[in-house]
Amino acid sequence: MSNHSLRPTTALPTRLRRGTGRRLRAGAFWTAVLLPLTYLPVLHGIVIDASAELFLLLLALNVVCAIVGHDHSPRSDSEQRSAAHDGHKSNAANAHNP
Repeated sequence: MSNHSLRPTTALPTRLRRGTGRRLRAGAFWTAVLLPLTYLPVLHGIVIDASAELFLLLLALNVVCAIVGHDHSPRSDSEQRSAAHDGHKSNAANAHNP
């Protein structure tokens, strides 16, 4: 019986960090894209009476999200998913063809 599977590897934490960073950038990007949709209702005073403070908070959040998500490319996400899916299919095909 081998303990090979119990050995710590550095590949998993690296992949996890890379995937988490990619998801964080994607989330920040899309938040920066969609957050301005909340500006008009807030400025009009529909949401709450403290609209000036809320507007400044949303504006600051939008700037932070734009900075964090500026390297994200929606096209690269779909290409990576497609490549991962194609790679998974070819690995499965190779497993069945000795």
